[in-house]
Amino acid sequence: MGMKNYSWPHTIRIILFSCLIGGSAGVIGTALTTSYLSEYALELNDLTEPLRLTQERPRALPKDYEDALERMEERALPTIGTLIKQALLVESGVSVSESDIPVIALTSDGWALSTDGRVGDVVSWGTQSCEVDEVVNEPMFDFDFIHCATSNVPVIDIASGYSITAGDQLFIATSGTAFVFTQAQTVVWGDALRFSDLPSRRILLEGESSIVRGSAVFNVFGELVGVVHESAEGVEVIPFEYLSGAFTQVLESAPVISYPSLGVRGIDLAHAVGVSSELTRGYHAGVVLYGSRAVERGGSAQIAGLLEEDILLSVEGVTINGTYTLDDLLAYYSAGESIRIEIDRQGTRQEVVVTLGELAL
Repeated sequence: MGMKNYSWPHTIRIILFSCLIGGSAGVIGTALTTSYLSEYALELNDLTEPLRLTQERPRALPKDYEDALERMEERALPTIGTLIKQALLVESGVSVSESDIPVIALTSDGWALSTDGRVGDVVSWGTQSCEVDEVVNEPMFDFDFIHCATSNVPVIDIASGYSITAGDQLFIATSGTAFVFTQAQTVVWGDALRFSDLPSRRILLEGESSIVRGSAVFNVFGELVGVVHESAEGVEVIPFEYLSGAFTQVLESAPVISYPSLGVRGIDLAHAVGVSSELTRGYHAGVVLYGSRAVERGGSAQIAGLLEEDILLSVEGVTINGTYTLDDLLAYYSAGESIRIEIDRQGTRQEVVVTLGELAL
């Protein structure tokens, strides 16, 4: 395969896309080490680009509950560690049971996700332990990407959290040795008229108020689909896709994580009913820009020429629909990147290139 010249944002995103669609989750999951990112991304580009976000690799469902438990124990639990705060450390050591801060291994050379972390804290994965030497805060949900110098940490397989629907069976890892079996209670989409730059989907869990924030959420295949978060609605799953753009920036050595801003408000046609035919123009999916604040003044969308009543249909060729909302797709990109958006303007389809701004949090 010939070598091609790709930017770091592009190559790292290909790997994350590959993990999330499941196309090579087992292979890439174990190979997701920062020193090898470029090589894997280049080799996998032609494989993953046609797949985008719409296909998943075939894989057999667990035969029964015991089979699902076995997958969890073999594939998922070894990737869950514990963070021990520096203040607890004493000369004689400390038991990992004294900490309830979960850590999710993301790369085999020490990058992980946690709810809290400071340089000098210690992370324990089974018989391995290492000292945190770098912390990058994720500001939207207030998680921390932490790093410690280690190697051969078991790495998590990642699947799409966007595919979770009400009633799906899920496992929540409460530690590296224990988990809780639960299910998604409901998926809440928020108001019909929504802002493009903030996550709109809420995946609420069934009666799990005691689960620790930051715990990893797995599907029945033993693949990570999200992280536990607390909100006004209750205990919910944050799909890992919402964090993937932030993690891309971490792997690019960005000192501070930022989020992209398109700066539009509109009606999500796939999750709204009763919208007038004059606005929908026959479309059942997409986002029709609507209202006095449809296009934010001075924002990226206005600069690119988007107008009220434009219908946004796709982002970089991925259709906005009942599975992938506009904010879902924007989560993969970073401020300053240019993206292609297909729109319908008064019955005529056209493509607009938008350079994303930075969301003020």
